[in-house]
Amino acid sequence: MEKKSKAILAALKQLNGAAIAAIDTLTPVKLTGGKKNEMQGKIYKKVSGSNIMFFCNLNSNGYENMVNRRLASEGKEPFTLNPRAWGERVTGTPFVSHKGSLYVEAIFLKAPTKIEYLYNGEPIDQDKIIGLPGVKEEGYQGNLENKVIIRTYHLENITSLKMGELSVI
Repeated sequence: MEKKSKAILAALKQLNGAAIAAIDTLTPVKLTGGKKNEMQGKIYKKVSGSNIMFFCNLNSNGYENMVNRRLASEGKEPFTLNPRAWGERVTGTPFVSHKGSLYVEAIFLKAPTKIEYLYNGEPIDQDKIIGLPGVKEEGYQGNLENKVIIRTYHLENITSLKMGELSVI
């Protein structure tokens, strides 16, 4: 694990409850077409300026609680969270363990200020990417209109994290 990932891990291990943070990420994009796609393994999505909330799930699930508060404000029935589709939540932390790797789970509070795609490290227009998957539709969430957007990041894909006094760049 690289130095920056270790610093992020150390900071988030100390988290008690929830914390607001700003995060930038650089994530490899899995394209359709498998190995035949000449761009496979060469496309990255660079996301800057996302405001997120980390949560520890000490006594209850922060994501489920936020969905249910929004459902109540919309006059709708409570939502029951399904088990994770992949990985295993590390109890009392914002971490998810999967196939020997560590990820961190977060709720989006504010959309990123900038999203760009890189091909071999150079910017590329999204419409020029061969096999780029479509936009992911968020889960059902009890027919919630104001959906709670949750994402899980591999620690090594986080390029910058600012949380309170902590700044890892």
